[in-house]
Amino acid sequence: MKKYVTLFIAASLLAACANKDGKNKLDKDKDKLASLKKRDADLRDSIQLLQDTINNEGGKEVKTIKVGAMDVAPQVFRHYVQVQASVYGQDNINVNAEMPGVVKSIMVTEGDKVTKGQVLALLDDAVLQENIQEVQTSLDLAKTLYEKQKGLWDQKIGTEVQYLSAKSNYESLQKRFAGLQQQDDMTKIKSPIDGTVDAVKLKVGESVAPGLPTIQVVNDEELKVKGNVAEAYISDIHPGDSLSLIFPDLHDTVISTATYVSRAIDPVNRTFNVEVKLPQNANYHPNMIAMMNIVDYANRSAITVPVNVVQSDPTGSFIFVAVKDDKNNWKATKRVVTTGKVSNGNQEILKGLNVGDKVITVGYEDLNNGDIVSL
Repeated sequence: MKKYVTLFIAASLLAACANKDGKNKLDKDKDKLASLKKRDADLRDSIQLLQDTINNEGGKEVKTIKVGAMDVAPQVFRHYVQVQASVYGQDNINVNAEMPGVVKSIMVTEGDKVTKGQVLALLDDAVLQENIQEVQTSLDLAKTLYEKQKGLWDQKIGTEVQYLSAKSNYESLQKRFAGLQQQDDMTKIKSPIDGTVDAVKLKVGESVAPGLPTIQVVNDEELKVKGNVAEAYISDIHPGDSLSLIFPDLHDTVISTATYVSRAIDPVNRTFNVEVKLPQNANYHPNMIAMMNIVDYANRSAITVPVNVVQSDPTGSFIFVAVKDDKNNWKATKRVVTTGKVSNGNQEILKGLNVGDKVITVGYEDLNNGDIVSL
């Protein structure tokens, strides 16, 4: 019994202590938290008040963005039309036989240098030679009779009919003999140009006829490059325009000018031809591929920027330019521009930029108009 009385007294004492100020521990913690929050709000207000005071006194901390820029300066700008072209010989001849016949002998092989008029191959002319020999005999007799008859006629001996008949027969045989000799000359396949034998397309014993290719001769000292350009550029390209020829297989570039520009449009592919003469070079061969870059537009005092710095929005194209404000800070300024042509990664600017402007070329992607920047 004594034990229970002691426990009751202890519990009563604890309850009396807890309720002495009317609050338990949880309530006290809540009060403490509210006090700290009030102190935090008062501190924030003090910080903001002090920051406003500093700003008003000109001590505002300015956040800058690091960028790179280039100074605008006039330079030569060229725009190119690029087309695939190929090399061909101005004199690239497939030599044909002038009359049908059988090949008797071939006088050249591929790679041989030949001259104009040189015999390349012979056709069988045995029958023709027999006819020539027969006419030659008749011609010799007719010549003798004519000369004798003429001698008599000069002496007023014989009749005029006899003289005219002998003369007519002699002249007729002369013409026939000349015709046979001409035919015999046609049995010789000759080169019409100076050049190199590129291909031999016949064999001994084969039959040939006019129109069938026999031997190809190329004058590699008169090579040209020819390209087909789209119809849209016909008013922009003229003879004498600057261009470059790139030979991918040779890793070679030739700077030249257009030597010929056709004025007719191909009705099938809607293109026109541009030709360029090549300098002599043993490495150039007919049918070799080349890239032709033709200058169709040039501006010797153009304002250009890297094409990637030109941005666009619904208002048009614009560029960020670094401009100093009244506090000597560099500020990113949005500048609306009018663009021209693009070439080799450069954009021509027609309006909106001036010489000396600082165009932001690095870090422009995240800029807003008015941002403070450092160069």
